[in-house]
Parts: sequence; structure tokens; C-alpha cells
Amino acid sequence: MSEFSNEPVVPESDQPMSIIDTWMAALTKPNEGTFARIVAQPGASTSKAFLWVFLASLITSFATAIAQAVSLGGGGMANLRQFLPPEIARELPVSAAPSFGIGTVICGAPIGAVFAVLFFAIGVALVQWVAKLFGGTGSFDKLAYAFSAITVPVSVISAVLALIGIIPFIGILTGLISFALGIYAIVLQVLAVKAVNGLDTGKAVGAVLLPVLAILLILCCCSVIVGVALGSVIGDVFNSINQSLGGGF
Repeated sequence: MSEFSNEPVVPESDQPMSIIDTWMAALTKPNEGTFARIVAQPGASTSKAFLWVFLASLITSFATAIAQAVSLGGGGMANLRQFLPPEIARELPVSAAPSFGIGTVICGAPIGAVFAVLFFAIGVALVQWVAKLFGGTGSFDKLAYAFSAITVPVSVISAVLALIGIIPFIGILTGLISFALGIYAIVLQVLAVKAVNGLDTGKAVGAVLLPVLAILLILCCCSVIVGVALGSVIGDVFNSINQSLGGGF
């Protein structure tokens, strides 16, 4: 394919792919042909993409909760008392550190997963919108499916890294690996945008990164506005206090 062609990549093979094959291909075969084949599957749909993102969020939530429970020491281990015999549970250290119960995690994780799907949909919509502005020929459905195929394996690896990271001195290494994994995920998304929309590399990178930069800029502006407003309020409060103290004398 020409680097500057605006036609979607033709799939390398029409053979159907299983769910696991789809996830593994997205992670281990980083090229446009892989994602063209993935989105060409008969079962490629937005509903399946949202389901995958929902499950990926659950995996990450539970792994993070377990890692936090262990890293909190006594406070986190207290969550496990209900599953242990009384004589063993009494031997667990008690900590004043705040902790979340198992029930809270079980109930809260699905709610968080729903929001994860919502933010995922918004993110894909923004990327596809920018891709369209650059001359992309793809669709939201195809891009969402391609991005979801990236999200699941990346989330599984992140969950494993979170669990391994609770081991002393290993957390630094897993942190570096997680950072590299995040960069790799962006590269995969760029390839997915290229395959779905037929864009060149520069435009695909712009489609992926511009929405992120725009959101960060908005958040920074909001932070500055809130900071200025709070500063003004705090200044008025201190002026009132100083005037009251001065009037008292």
C-alpha cells in the first residue's frame, strides 16, 4: 500500500479469527494488515467492542484492588478476614489505613466498567472525527472494534503487572514496563487508525494524539480557572479575618 493512500488496507486473509486470536494478533502482530483483517471479521461490531472494554475494565479493577489490599498491609489484609478461620483472622495485623471491602469492589467495579465503556466510546468518536477531518474513510464501528482488540490484551498485561508490582523492589520494574506498554498501545492505535481510515502515518498520529492534547488543554484551563477562583475566595477570607482582628484591637 502506498504510504499516502487514503484507501483502507486490504485484509491479508479472509479466514475467521477466534476471540483469543483477535486479541493476540492485535498485540503481537503490529501492522496495518493485522487490523484490516480484524475489522473485516463478520462479528466485528460496536456491541462486541463495548463488551470487551467492559470486561477489560473489570479485570483491571479487580487486579488493582487486590494489589492495593496487599500493599496496604494490615488494612488491606483485613478485607480477607471474612474468608479465613477465626483463629487465623485474629492473627492478622490491624491497621488504621483506610481500605475497601471485597463487597465494595464487587459492586463498584461494574459501575466503573460502565463509565470505562462510556469514555472509550467518546474517545473513539473523537479520534474517528479527527480522522475524518484528515480525509479518513473508516467508520466508528470499525475503529471501536480495532481499539477494543487492543484494550483487552493490554488490560490483562497491566493487571498482571499490578499484581507482580506488589513484590518489594519489583514495582519499579513493572512501572517501567507499564509505561512502555502504554507507548506501545498508542503505536497500535495509530496502526489501527491507518488500517481503518487509509491515512498516512502523520495523519494517523494526529488523529490519535490531538484529542488527547485537546482534553489535556481543557483540563489545564479548567484547573487554572478553578485555582484563580479559589485564590480570590481565599484572599477575601483572609482579608475579612485581618479586618476583624484589626477592628478588635
